[in-house]
Amino acid sequence: MICIPITASKKKEALHAIERSCRLADFIELRMDLIEDGSLAELISTARDNSSLIKIIVTCRKKEEAAPAGRTAGIKNAGEKTIDRKIALLKEAIELGADFVDIELTEGRAAIKELQSFCAKHRGKTKIIVSYHNFKETPALTKLKEIFHQCAKAKPAIVKIVTFAKTAEDNLETLSLISYARKHSPKIISLCMGDKGRISRAVAPLLGNYLSFATLEREGQSAPGQFTVWEMKQFKKFFIGRRSASLTPALFLRKASPQNYVLLGNPVGQSLSPLMHNAALKKMGIAENYSAFCVQDLGSAIQGIRGMNIRGASVTIPFKVAVMEYLDDIDDDALEIGAVNTIINNNGRLTGCNTDWLGLILTLQEAMPVKGKTFVIIGAGGTARAAAYGIMKEGGFPVIANRTPEKGKILSNKLNCPFYPLAEIGKIKADCLINTTPVGMYPHNDKSPVKASALGGYKYVMDVIYNPLKTKLLKDAEKQGCHIFSGVDMFVNQGAQQLRLWRGKEPPLVLMKKVILERLNKIE
Repeated sequence: MICIPITASKKKEALHAIERSCRLADFIELRMDLIEDGSLAELISTARDNSSLIKIIVTCRKKEEAAPAGRTAGIKNAGEKTIDRKIALLKEAIELGADFVDIELTEGRAAIKELQSFCAKHRGKTKIIVSYHNFKETPALTKLKEIFHQCAKAKPAIVKIVTFAKTAEDNLETLSLISYARKHSPKIISLCMGDKGRISRAVAPLLGNYLSFATLEREGQSAPGQFTVWEMKQFKKFFIGRRSASLTPALFLRKASPQNYVLLGNPVGQSLSPLMHNAALKKMGIAENYSAFCVQDLGSAIQGIRGMNIRGASVTIPFKVAVMEYLDDIDDDALEIGAVNTIINNNGRLTGCNTDWLGLILTLQEAMPVKGKTFVIIGAGGTARAAAYGIMKEGGFPVIANRTPEKGKILSNKLNCPFYPLAEIGKIKADCLINTTPVGMYPHNDKSPVKASALGGYKYVMDVIYNPLKTKLLKDAEKQGCHIFSGVDMFVNQGAQQLRLWRGKEPPLVLMKKVILERLNKIE
């Protein structure tokens, strides 16, 4: 459901906003700290006249309780009597039949109980929302749960917890709170403010959030990061359009929380994983969605996956090795490789797997034999580990070449294979060169990990990068007469294996490759 805050300072503007909002939203919130000359009775009467179905929330915040995006007129005659005037206004709202009144947790148990008693005397039509706002940060999930229980102890109809997102993964904390709170009795509104908190506003309705707040116009925000009502309805259409037609709304809501998938990495803006996986899920008739998160704090992100009961996750640069310490189990391949690119969530127990090695081997085998061949692998990260493991498993011989000798030697010692500094790559004799580093990835299309003159001794050159479709390394190799292949097939093959692990079904490989190639061709 969507709630539009009424924040206009003048009565005429507020009345006009109410008339428009009643046609577009399920709720309106009368911000009586911002409407300077409005009569509460007139405002409520106007809303009722325009819609018999509209629900009305009455809110009156002190200056320190109001979000910076909204104007804060403050309660008239503020001072020692501020709380008294605030309670008096909320009591007036109860007398006038408002559906909800919103009071901050910080006003104390006595004030909340006073309002509840007043509601009871008026036949309990009006219900209480107990709110907590943090305009500086998003506390850890354990702290948010503690705040939730403090609010819930007052036995309100709804608990509202809104924090400020400093990082994208802060969204996971507030979204995790939704699934936690739904196991208890009060309804929950849990969101992040700020530009980095917009993810929570888009995703929260899927997870059972009681209300979403939206504005009529962009400049009418009552808190930073709010979408317009039109944008929120577009999100709703987007997600509904991806549900299976056979699923009832009730079934979808029951399944929504544990059915999502995410990509964890930094950066992720260039990733086409959401495009590929969402297309595949839709084709497979699965009412689920896949989103990308740019992660600053990996531990918090993994905690969010547990809290939100996200079914599966992809892991990309630079977390494929670091993520292992946060998981409950690691399968044999990933353990041997020493890197994870896939997480499976089984009722809160997280298992790490690696599909990179299989995606790479399947791609190589389509172009050349692997057994008995020598492969120079540029890089020493998670993808390099997967490449070397797959090559050895299929009877090939890996050689590690890395810009940083320390990291390269650690990997070569682990695999018992040769190591060369990247500067000496021209001295190596091998059949195939594989770049596993991000050098040359969009938008740095003019970069290559090696000079063109070092490529003449290879028959095959592969780049695991898929964006751009043909990196500078591959262009240089092609000019040297090498057979080249980009990372598209590896990307599709490893993604398909992820879907097999998550869903136990055969994914639409042809479609997955088609949507990736179409997007890359448009970009180029």
